[in-house]
Amino acid sequence: MKKFLPFHIFYFAACTAIAQSGALAKINRTAVFIQQLKTAESKNQSAYVNPLPHENMESQAKESNASTAISWSLLCGSMNVYGMLSNQSRPLQFNPSLNAVSFIHRKSDSYNPYPLANSNSGNIVAEISSDWGQHWDSTCIWADATNGGRYPQGAIYNPPGNTNIANAYVVGCGPVVANNAFTGDWYASKQIGQASTAVYNPTPSTVSGAQQFLSFSLTAYPAHQAPHGWSMQGFTSTEDGVVRSLALIDDDNTDANTMRGAMLVIGHFNAGVFVWTTDSLVPSVVAQSSGNRQFSTKVQMAWNQSGTVGYVVIIGALNAAVGSNRGLQPIIYKTTTSGTSWTLLNGIDFNAPSNASVIKPLAGVETDATLKIPYVDDFDLVVDKNNYLHMGLILASTASDQSDSLQYISQFTTSINPNDEYKWKHIPGNRPYLYDFIGDGSQAWKYVLIDSLSSEGPGSVAGSSGFIDNPWDISSGDKIAIDSRLQMGRSSGGEYITFSWAETDSAFISQSKKWNIQPNVKVRSIVVNNTLGNPTPNIIIMNDKYNISKPLASQGQINTKIAGRSTLHFMSPVFTASLSSGAGFCNGPVNGTLDYQIPFTVTNSNPYSQLTNNSTWYTTAKLTFSFCIRLGGLNEKNRNNIDALLLPNPANETVQLKFASREFTTANLTLLNSLGVEVYSESKAVNAGENTIEMQIQNLPKGVYFVHVTMGDFVFTKKLIVE
Repeated sequence: MKKFLPFHIFYFAACTAIAQSGALAKINRTAVFIQQLKTAESKNQSAYVNPLPHENMESQAKESNASTAISWSLLCGSMNVYGMLSNQSRPLQFNPSLNAVSFIHRKSDSYNPYPLANSNSGNIVAEISSDWGQHWDSTCIWADATNGGRYPQGAIYNPPGNTNIANAYVVGCGPVVANNAFTGDWYASKQIGQASTAVYNPTPSTVSGAQQFLSFSLTAYPAHQAPHGWSMQGFTSTEDGVVRSLALIDDDNTDANTMRGAMLVIGHFNAGVFVWTTDSLVPSVVAQSSGNRQFSTKVQMAWNQSGTVGYVVIIGALNAAVGSNRGLQPIIYKTTTSGTSWTLLNGIDFNAPSNASVIKPLAGVETDATLKIPYVDDFDLVVDKNNYLHMGLILASTASDQSDSLQYISQFTTSINPNDEYKWKHIPGNRPYLYDFIGDGSQAWKYVLIDSLSSEGPGSVAGSSGFIDNPWDISSGDKIAIDSRLQMGRSSGGEYITFSWAETDSAFISQSKKWNIQPNVKVRSIVVNNTLGNPTPNIIIMNDKYNISKPLASQGQINTKIAGRSTLHFMSPVFTASLSSGAGFCNGPVNGTLDYQIPFTVTNSNPYSQLTNNSTWYTTAKLTFSFCIRLGGLNEKNRNNIDALLLPNPANETVQLKFASREFTTANLTLLNSLGVEVYSESKAVNAGENTIEMQIQNLPKGVYFVHVTMGDFVFTKKLIVE
């Protein structure tokens, strides 16, 4: 079967059903805020799935028992859950120069901003902590009796050179609802302290320009601004003294179906307030017969800490794309001038042989089984220490290559519950796979496979697969989406990158269904080396993987409000990391450990009720990651020398070959005697990072042998003595 995913309605929904609290009927999230359009066409796609090389990913499901500390506590409430629906928003932020955490949200049912006295559920509150969440204080940044704030995001702005949090500002933005319709965007700022007296209070700033409402009905926008809407993605505050948000450009700003590009909204601090300017990014994409363009309304951006290098990624189908590139895929813009100028980069070439492993698990389009087109189901971005962009992608299969049908995806049935249709078959070789694509546009994009997911989001629209299993209640006929919510973060220096996502261990769910109905948050990390390398990125995937919402007993006390209920989570896009032991370069299995401190939030309600006051829980997850960089020989100058160990050597019964690979690939191993005669051979799937292959040698005569290994272009040989 094929399923239609109307990306355009990500932020646009009918505004007819208004809760008694004044909350707008929910706006469905992309990919799972689904209108299921059934068709008479059906198709068995299983024949087009090649299980290699991804089948080895199933071994990565083990979670670490390394030392760590995770403790969740109640942070705040909000009128309903709708403000947390978009994982492209950035409401949770860590500011490394002030060592402070901020979280921007809609007011709770008991919070009364002065002087409006509970008049509007769209009043926006900032929670701020300068001790990693041990203590919090709140302050109101937006309060308007008519124009209610929605989908808030924001961060702390720290003036260059400042070290006192009292001199910093909290800044936020988002869409506005008035008279049951989306009518514009709100922008707000407020100084955290004044004259050594904290102003954590329920009164927004009264400074002229601190609260700005940009209405869609303006006949003329302020200077250096252009019309835009849905300013709710990718908020950043960088060391160049600039804050940024990402919005949409639409022919009709009240209707995201008419999207034609992305708008970068830049806030420059001036005389106590922010002056906002805009810059448009409008790629040439496939047009439908209706006149609408083939975009996803999911857009995102990422910047380095200094604010000089940034990337904006729009998911859309470029006009010039052909073959496997003709789909809803990343359209990538880059700046090296703090946003003064932008360059459209060459995107990921899914037609290239180097990406064949990514294409293999996908299904072909309905008219051509050999044509496989990746469809971006979820994504996020960060910029590393070398100013390379990292794009975390989870890919589904595009069902049609026709201009009007690029938003259809292939669906599969399983033997577990054949009445449901999934985006993946959930068997070895065909699961939701998380990739990290790395590059800067100067060469082909490299990738590594980070992990596989055990579940996908259940339906959120009546009649869609998994809708009955979705634990949320029904409001206006729909439910809240529970998908992977991929989040990425980086250490403040960009040396380390984290990935977090939500998934359910379906082995323990009734009938082993693959719906993400009891989600927990999983975390993995990578170390970034100095260059991209060749032929794959020069990175190391950490050995450890954490379930931070349901930690092991040795890692933290389980909070029953969080465990299996982590429906809407955020991870700070910036965190701290320090090398706690070792140098990271080694000849043994592990020679380095890193200690991370990462802010996380989870928003839900108990029971799952969309329109009731929801709760947001917080943790500063203290995670220890172990790693071993043994890639010194893997470079362009010495491609055939890989640092590998045979342990023990000499040996007489069993020997282990330990080596590092920079990609998920196949190692072909041959054991030769001293005369060059082959006495043993095998092929093994290997992971990116540390690998161990064990060989039984008890039946070999004593003597000198050579272990010869090939992995694509890489070849190495190690001498072995059998006693």
